[in-house]
Amino acid sequence: MCVMCWLQTVEHGFPNQPSALAYDSKLRLMAVGTKSGAVKIYGAPGVEFTGLHKETATVTQMHFISGQGRLLSLLDDNTLHLWEINLRDGYSHLEGMQSFILPGRPGFDSANALPSITRITVILLMSFCDVACLGTEGGGIYFLALPSLKLKEDETLFQDEVMQSVPDEYKCGKALGPIESLQEHPHSPNKILIGYSRGLVALWDHGTRQVDNLFLGNQQLESLGWESSGKLFVSSHSDGGYMLWPVSCSSPRTQQPISSTVPYGPFPCKAINKILWRTSECGYVAMSLLTELK
Repeated sequence: MCVMCWLQTVEHGFPNQPSALAYDSKLRLMAVGTKSGAVKIYGAPGVEFTGLHKETATVTQMHFISGQGRLLSLLDDNTLHLWEINLRDGYSHLEGMQSFILPGRPGFDSANALPSITRITVILLMSFCDVACLGTEGGGIYFLALPSLKLKEDETLFQDEVMQSVPDEYKCGKALGPIESLQEHPHSPNKILIGYSRGLVALWDHGTRQVDNLFLGNQQLESLGWESSGKLFVSSHSDGGYMLWPVSCSSPRTQQPISSTVPYGPFPCKAINKILWRTSECGYVAMSLLTELK
């Protein structure tokens, strides 16, 4: 006689080895990714979804496509995955829909190229939630249509195109480095603030494919954050300092910071890995500084 026994596994508590976090303010969902490739989504009490990537790789970034019940996850093998909360058999389930990996640069000798040149460092979901901007270690920016994950090849922005606007005295024969931060302009969705690791920041008009402003930083860049009016932004750096920059439509085209602060100085400190600029309804300004704790 054959006896079949059904075993049920119950998970409880916070996921083991969390490595990435995302939050959807419209649907009030929080997602947690882990080093083993698991994805957990939490909502109201009792609402919980679990997914597992086929690849056993660390989840390095996650981003909700706001209000749609869709989630993008990036693994450390450089694959991008789309998840959806779908209704099946009367129950909601988290399903992996499709995946994407960046191809090599057209005309580039991929056999002799560094494997990291198309490694994704930054993901920016545009405000209309129909495009994702992917910044890479090679300094290029790729644009993906959402939710199809189709590459918009004619819109790709390579570092060479930005370098044409950089003053010769700033180039010094050096590349600008990887993309460290991408921030959409608060009031002009076509304009993107691009931060390179070497310290250069460019305000790129994606509609006209032109550089509106250049901000010539001289410290290794970590993060960027807009002020709500779009007339100022703040940059944080590897020396533990941050700078305020004016954004002007008039000349000069290249801008210098209006202030530079090392809050825990005067000597260089740990890098400020993330900086946010928030203004309250009362007009008070707050800056959130995040440093890596080891």
